[in-house]
Amino acid sequence: MFTVKGIGQLVSLFLSVTALVFALQAIPARGEEVAVVDVARVIDASNPGKEGQRRVDNLKKELDAEMDSFRKGLGKVKENDPRLVQKQAQLAARYQAEFSRISGLLMVEFRRVTNEWLKGNKKGITVVVPASSVIAASPSTDINAEILRLFNAVTIDFNKK
Repeated sequence: MFTVKGIGQLVSLFLSVTALVFALQAIPARGEEVAVVDVARVIDASNPGKEGQRRVDNLKKELDAEMDSFRKGLGKVKENDPRLVQKQAQLAARYQAEFSRISGLLMVEFRRVTNEWLKGNKKGITVVVPASSVIAASPSTDINAEILRLFNAVTIDFNKK
């Protein structure tokens, strides 16, 4: 009933679109050092990302069970029955709202952690860009491990609305 993509993949897609819009404005001036982070990979590998994905997966199971129960309660009906279609739309909206909320919480913390790293780095890095918007980069610009280490230390309260 629902298509589940990784939270990190959704965030990465969002960042790619955002980066495209600001690409020309975000090109660093000469002398600025750039680092690259694979947002989707870091979030998916992180403890907060795994917790967020677990919550989304559990919600999907709950909504699927709710849909099955609703379908059984109607008895024998066609798949295009308006009641089924309406219920599927309601459940899909609930799923999407929660997926977006969890993705948003992850992204807020990811940005905070990345900014924290940026302010304290001793490499002279002044710009961090998502790997999904970079055509090519030297391996020395990859800061995934450093950001993952910091992001793993974050605790996100996914229960707050």
